[in-house]
Amino acid sequence: MKQIVMKSRVTGIFLSSERTLGTPTSNGWSHMNVQLPASRVHRDRLKTAGQVMAEKKEDFRILIAGLIEYPLDAVNKAVTLLESESLYRSDRFLGVAKFVQDLHNNRMKAKESRIKDNITWHAVATAPAGFCHVKSSMIGTLLDDIVAGYSTDTITRRFADKMGTYQRSQSAPSTGNIQQAEKIVAQLGIENSLERRYAQIEEVPEFIWKDKGSAKKTEKQSGGVFGNITPKQQSGVQTSDMVELANTVMTWDKFQRTVLPTAQKLEVMVDNPNRFMAMVTANDDTAPNILQWDNTFSWYYHGGIDGEIKRRVESAGGQYENNEIRCSLIWEGYTDLDLHCVTPNGRHIYYGNKREDNGWLDIDMNAGMSNRSATPVENIRWSQGSARSGKYQFYVHNYNERGKGNTAFKVELEVNGKIYIAHGSLRDGQQQVMFTFNYIKGQQPDIRGASVESSESWGAFQNSFVKVNGITNSPNQWGEEKAEHVGHHIFFLLDGVKDESQGKGRGFFTETLKPELREIRKTLEAYTANTPIEGVDDATACGVGYSKDSEWNLVVKVTTDNSTRLIKIDRWD
Repeated sequence: MKQIVMKSRVTGIFLSSERTLGTPTSNGWSHMNVQLPASRVHRDRLKTAGQVMAEKKEDFRILIAGLIEYPLDAVNKAVTLLESESLYRSDRFLGVAKFVQDLHNNRMKAKESRIKDNITWHAVATAPAGFCHVKSSMIGTLLDDIVAGYSTDTITRRFADKMGTYQRSQSAPSTGNIQQAEKIVAQLGIENSLERRYAQIEEVPEFIWKDKGSAKKTEKQSGGVFGNITPKQQSGVQTSDMVELANTVMTWDKFQRTVLPTAQKLEVMVDNPNRFMAMVTANDDTAPNILQWDNTFSWYYHGGIDGEIKRRVESAGGQYENNEIRCSLIWEGYTDLDLHCVTPNGRHIYYGNKREDNGWLDIDMNAGMSNRSATPVENIRWSQGSARSGKYQFYVHNYNERGKGNTAFKVELEVNGKIYIAHGSLRDGQQQVMFTFNYIKGQQPDIRGASVESSESWGAFQNSFVKVNGITNSPNQWGEEKAEHVGHHIFFLLDGVKDESQGKGRGFFTETLKPELREIRKTLEAYTANTPIEGVDDATACGVGYSKDSEWNLVVKVTTDNSTRLIKIDRWD
């Protein structure tokens, strides 16, 4: 029987909601039967075993079609691009690319079509959610561009553009969507799972490094709310000068192996507000887990899931960094919003007059048929040393509403490296002043605007050293069952840092939820965007984060046996 089974062709994946297969006894006779392990019994409140088996058959068909459409050489190039870190948020898709690459290689080793099919069925049975649907995923769009023969620069730009709307709803959910979401949430019993709160450091189960001298619960230190921040050096050495003294440069991999084991105290330089992150968990710890990994912790970054404004500006060819003054506007959809600035000399920078008073509108989008994008951005900037002293006023105008009557937007203002955020919403023809301030060379102005929040809303000044309480991997990397396809981040949990920006963070991101929630992600996206995270006063698992697919340039002050040195971590490995 074993030989017959081993020589057979697999034709599907079997699932059973019954633990006992076969009939143990009948009319006094014993029959062949088997007891399935509890972990192998199909238990799903939404789909029967038969429905899931049918879906797996469709996964097999779609995967075979993808293998035929995307040959191994194209997949190899995709893997090379993703590993090179030249693609935006590439770590999220390297897993599926390697899955297809390994499957191609394993099938090539098989001599018979039967064995090739069996290998493919095994891949279908063990693949993470969505991996088999290569054509309809972000990997499919990347492979399409590779097969089409686009240049690497074009592939990189197109990939970044598409990533801007990846699994993000572009419109509000309909009444039917909401009703269906209510039904599914009730069936799964996850009503309480959607309520999120800020995590505390003592709840984090795994640490790469932890400060042994820190109290179990972080307390405010003397000196007020910013008592955790290292003050300016009394010796006259400025923070910026100290960074220059960090002549030891190494990768995170080397730092983890050679420095962390003996480090007694760590402090990191806070120099990029988009690096701020907060860990979030379920408000009800008894509620079912809704995430793709086996714990209830998630996270978000201050600048969005990966710094969306920076990505859009640089992808569109604008200059995001190394400016004296910069103002960037982003929104969703094809509405034509315009960013305007009235300069100290009373000049007007806008789409009809892009260069004035040393300032430059270097990105203008959605004005006509050209340069249209569903993830638009506009950018006005002054390079270092070029901004004049005087009064600046930035405002947004809804020149042509192409959505559903009202377009929400976000504006980011940077002055001398310090960032402020404002949010707004406009109907067709309306305009709104976002920032008005008087600028004096070399000084930080008093910024007044709508819903202003700066990096200081996290309790840490720009270009200051802050004590590290612990270092951990992102929650999807905890435990034995890691969700590699979601990416890999390292979080430095900092003393006294927390997000007090009135609920701008996300309790979860829909692309990280379990696959059974995918069909209601539009409603869940609207929910998480409008539901504040609870417990900010008790948040102690916040700090700065760095991912595997980006440059770090993190300066760390390391204290060991009463000696202190500065080390710059430039990248992962």
